[in-house]
Amino acid sequence: ERIQFGKPISSHQLIQELLAKSLGNITSSIGLVTRASQMLDEGIQRDEHSALAKEFTTSRMRETVAWCRELFGGNGIVLDYDVIRYFADAEAIYSYEGTREMNTLIVGRAITGKAAFV
Repeated sequence: ERIQFGKPISSHQLIQELLAKSLGNITSSIGLVTRASQMLDEGIQRDEHSALAKEFTTSRMRETVAWCRELFGGNGIVLDYDVIRYFADAEAIYSYEGTREMNTLIVGRAITGKAAFV
């Protein structure tokens, strides 16, 4: 565990806040993906459900790995630690098979009935 200012970083309030927000992102993403999977199994999943799950979970993943990289300080960009690899993977997954913007348009069309694709 990293020590900063003579005490473990986990005892700092802002570190605990990042950890709590990260756990919230992870937990909500698991819930959304689980429900999307159930809908697929039930034969009721539509494109907008997949688009919503991808947009939400990849955005939360990107945010969470950025916070984790910050927690590592300077080591967060060193290849000796896996966090930088996860950071790079998150960027690739975020864009692969549809960007956040494209998935948002798919969901928006389902909500409004109007396609805003340009």
